[in-house]
Amino acid sequence: MFSYSRRNVTARKRLAALPLKVIGLTTFAASLQAGVLTLPEAEQRALAADYGVQALKAKSSAFAEQAIAADTWMDPTLSIGTMNLPGNKPDPFDQGMIELKVEQMLPRGDSAQIQRRKSELQGETARVAASDRQLTILREVRLAWLDAWYWQQALQQLQDDRHLFESLQSVTESMYSQGRKNQQDLLRAELELSRLEDRIVSFSSELAQSRAQLARWLGQADVGNISTELPDTPSIAEINDQKLLQHPLVQNADLAITQSEQDIALAKEGYNPQWGFEFKYGREMADMSAMGTSDSRNKFSAMVMLDIPLFTANRQERQLAASQYRREASAAQRMETLRQLQGQLQTEAARYQGLKNRLSLFRAQLVPKVISQSEASLKAYQADAGDFTDVIQSYKARLEMTLEYTRLQADTLQSHARLRYLLPAKGVKR
Repeated sequence: MFSYSRRNVTARKRLAALPLKVIGLTTFAASLQAGVLTLPEAEQRALAADYGVQALKAKSSAFAEQAIAADTWMDPTLSIGTMNLPGNKPDPFDQGMIELKVEQMLPRGDSAQIQRRKSELQGETARVAASDRQLTILREVRLAWLDAWYWQQALQQLQDDRHLFESLQSVTESMYSQGRKNQQDLLRAELELSRLEDRIVSFSSELAQSRAQLARWLGQADVGNISTELPDTPSIAEINDQKLLQHPLVQNADLAITQSEQDIALAKEGYNPQWGFEFKYGREMADMSAMGTSDSRNKFSAMVMLDIPLFTANRQERQLAASQYRREASAAQRMETLRQLQGQLQTEAARYQGLKNRLSLFRAQLVPKVISQSEASLKAYQADAGDFTDVIQSYKARLEMTLEYTRLQADTLQSHARLRYLLPAKGVKR
């Protein structure tokens, strides 16, 4: 029969008094004072600390300014010189003619408006790229925060369960000293406690790495403690491939096609002549005007210039063909981008549904059952009707089950974060 020595009774009381964990795992809340990092706070800090979005917005503004400049006439050309100087006395103020000439070239056809539209599209592309950058940051911060949350919760659970295994070891030592248990049980208890210590060291390393990964996105050295409360997430009512058309990557592909169409229009303008005007004023100096009146010394002329695209085979036609090929390449790239996003969406939707189903199963059946089993094995052991091995195995099973449940919680929300990236709502922050 079970010997109720004082040491044995004390150890058993310690063992029986240990609270059983329910589905909501124990957390650091009791030891933390303030300054815990919530997911919304992490998102705000990451967006504020990112320079990539700022760079893309500045690039968009640069294209907006460039668009105005593109739809402006070229600057006129001013030339000042002298003509008809004699070889024996090259003095421009005594011989020859002083000449002033102004040339102005006009844009070829509608090329200026086309260039402006192209620059505006490039600016829009930069703005859409900034939106995709923000969505990517939000996704990566959510994934990193949830990963850090899991390792923090898992580590706390291991630290709490260490007290349980220490109590089991204490009971086994007491029973072994009375000859009630053999040395194998004692060694098994010590081994399990050592294994648990090893896992605590390993989980501590994983937690440090996950915090460092999160800190990289926040632009700070350390993120401190993670909030133990999981964030509320918006429901995804419908997963539809048509919503992918709103994704910034698809919008950028559409803009690339439109830009290539502007290139085609610009290449076609190369077949039109380019017009220009020239105004010239000259004044005869000294002996050149001796035979005339003072007014006749002033000479004026005006000309219209144009280039004639005669040799188009190796220039205009090649440029047009190149722009048409770029249009085809942009269209093919859009289809490839959409196909990849569709594949990611279908895969992630299936993963998300599977994780939700598993999470419901764990919450409703598996975790309550493994807790009940561990309680039953503990009661049987306390009544001297159970085996120490059964207690160890049942509590190890409960530990693994609750760790897996915690991992499922994080995995489900991480899958949700990936879906939110693929199915962005109107606006960026969501």
